[in-house]
Amino acid sequence: MKLESHLPRQSPWLYIAPLLNVILLLVVCFLFSSGFVAQSGITVEKPRSSSRLSGFDRAHTLTLTAGEEAWLYLDGERLEVGELRARLLEHLNGDRRVIIHADHKAAQGRVVEVVNIAQELGYEVALSTTPQAGGPQS
Repeated sequence: MKLESHLPRQSPWLYIAPLLNVILLLVVCFLFSSGFVAQSGITVEKPRSSSRLSGFDRAHTLTLTAGEEAWLYLDGERLEVGELRARLLEHLNGDRRVIIHADHKAAQGRVVEVVNIAQELGYEVALSTTPQAGGPQS
């Protein structure tokens, strides 16, 4: 004996609407989440450390690259070490915190010079590092 359904057939749009909704939601999430990633585009391989940095959410970033032509960037804008003091003086009314992203092969003398300039102007200085694998989690 063959059983037949007497229910009306459902429209295919009933199944496509939730699919389109999910696709739209994923597209929106990917578009907006990519704007939250703040990367300078400057390649720097930072030294490894198990310490954690906190309280520097809105700090200025100073990036020091390695090599013969070691470049210095303040908030993504390239400048010379001689210009650094004047540029930091312009930002004295804002947040007085600086995170230094120095390549692990950058000249130590250059890093110390930049730290000294920032500290002379009253900035709090933090050195950025890469977390060690298997380090403490907090």
